[in-house]
Amino acid sequence: MPLFKKTLYSTDFSPLAEVALNYVKKLKEAGEEEVVVVHVVDDLSAELPEGTDLLKEKELYKLLPEDDQEYLLDLIQRLEAVEKELQEAGLKVKKVFRYGNVAKQIVSVADEENVNIVVMGAHGKGLLAELILGSVSTDVIRLAKCPVLIVKQREE
Repeated sequence: MPLFKKTLYSTDFSPLAEVALNYVKKLKEAGEEEVVVVHVVDDLSAELPEGTDLLKEKELYKLLPEDDQEYLLDLIQRLEAVEKELQEAGLKVKKVFRYGNVAKQIVSVADEENVNIVVMGAHGKGLLAELILGSVSTDVIRLAKCPVLIVKQREE
């Protein structure tokens, strides 16, 4: 059985997430067949229930301010673009779009999908910022039951 058959790729659509996406594509050489692409929103004007599936619960959008509705629709388009890119690389793709605590939702999806590895970028804000603000990548490493590959931008 391939070591990395099913990968969870967490993206915030930043340039660093793009770097991590390249690592996800390279895992195909190690037997990867499927990628679960996850984006978690935690910054809407209105509070939604933790773990809300924003792909299935589109009726909720009508309850949100127009700016939030447009923001969510834009994120769905970005998810679809990542899905297409991975499919073109020959991978099976599942999209997950949730609301809630980012690290907890990433780990929850990893558990639900029984992935072999989580791949994500880390911005490396520094020890003091991490201690004060916390770090999504640090929390995912701490909570995940599977290996986590953290991709950092190389300084040129």
